[in-house]
Amino acid sequence: MYIPETKEEKEYLDKYDSSKYEKPSVTADIVIFTLSDNNELSVLLIKRGCYPYKDKWAIPGGFVSMDESIDTAAARELKEETHLTDIPIEQFGTFGEVDRDPRMRVISIAYMAFIPKSALSFSAGDDAAETQLFKISIDIDGLTFIGDRNVIKESDLAFDHSAIIKTAIKRLRNRIEYTDDAFKFLKDDQSFTIYELKKIYETVTGKTEDTGNFRRSFFNKYVKPGLVVDTGSKTENSGHRNAALYCKLH
Repeated sequence: MYIPETKEEKEYLDKYDSSKYEKPSVTADIVIFTLSDNNELSVLLIKRGCYPYKDKWAIPGGFVSMDESIDTAAARELKEETHLTDIPIEQFGTFGEVDRDPRMRVISIAYMAFIPKSALSFSAGDDAAETQLFKISIDIDGLTFIGDRNVIKESDLAFDHSAIIKTAIKRLRNRIEYTDDAFKFLKDDQSFTIYELKKIYETVTGKTEDTGNFRRSFFNKYVKPGLVVDTGSKTENSGHRNAALYCKLH
């Protein structure tokens, strides 16, 4: 808690009229990325159960209370709407267009996380009527979200959530070259092949990786510095060449 340094400052703060300025509300919104069983980039969406945008799909999120940090609010909203807990989320952007919310002036702090599909156990809660994973298709017309039961366009999403997801994808593509984000999509980062990691890079970037170049890059970036080690074991694929299994050191 801040303590005034002088009597004059204390008097100033005691008399300060905060009602002179309008106050925007703040929300925390969370983009949860994963990969489908066919290595397609996917996102977790909720169907809104209340107005505005009732029955529209959105990313999880909600208002920040006066007595909690934004990080705490993000984790709380994610738990309340999807029942996901202990998810390592991190901020990636702020969205503050004046008319982004029809109720009032709202500024959103956006978070994202990268989770293996096998680790995602979610269900709808709070004001979310439904939760569902959607595969993301990107083309010249923008984003299309393909679920098990429905297909929606980016224009069908609530608020400005299509812009938030687009920004998250762009950040993810930029980050994957200099962070360990790719490893967070692995089913098991203690036992994986170079091919598995290569497929993740290709899915996220949308580009085909040359196998030889990727292998050399893998050894230079991860094996030589000691970030990843060969486990000494290999895959057992009948009819195929067995591949070495690697382990990421934490």
